[in-house]
Amino acid sequence: MPHDHPLHTDLRVRCLCCESVQPFRFASPSDQVVCGHCRAHLGPEKAERRDREHVALWRGIVDAQERDARDAADEAASQAESAAETIARLTAERDQLRAGVLDRGSEAGAAIHDGLQDDLVRRARRATELTTRRVDKAMVALWRLQAFHHPDPKRPGSCTCGRPLPSCGESRILEGQRQEMLDWERRNLELLRAGKRHGLPPEHPEVARA
Repeated sequence: MPHDHPLHTDLRVRCLCCESVQPFRFASPSDQVVCGHCRAHLGPEKAERRDREHVALWRGIVDAQERDARDAADEAASQAESAAETIARLTAERDQLRAGVLDRGSEAGAAIHDGLQDDLVRRARRATELTTRRVDKAMVALWRLQAFHHPDPKRPGSCTCGRPLPSCGESRILEGQRQEMLDWERRNLELLRAGKRHGLPPEHPEVARA
């Protein structure tokens, strides 16, 4: 089946066999949109092997995303704590300046004061920006894991992965963060629709339509 993806360019495209997003580089419009994991699956007689290897591939993807989510959440918490300490220190320095620690009555003192104020503002903004980006990274990992593990509306008490909710380790991990992650998604959707910088991943349906 011909495709309309750009040629001779490194891309990340959804494989038509396993439906996972994988790296591709197309040399011709007639190249098959089938990833390296699935090239051995072509042909009707290989269905059993295909299904077995698809399960193993997706299990590996989910395991990697779970590790990324845990690592990103730990890093975000650490960075948030560090940023809070930095902001508190900068705020204290600003308050000291306002209290007149520097003599702002002289031209030199006023220039130093203004320069320090500008520097404090820049540093505080940068600390906030870094923290926001790290939180976005953690939430994207949770969002991707959520895509495979959430309560199945068609089967109450079951996860969409097919396991009962109590025995699905991924759903248990997500349960404590799910509402926070959904709130983060809602806020970033508002940013996306307003044309502002957002932290949503490129495969998010709303980003793909934008």
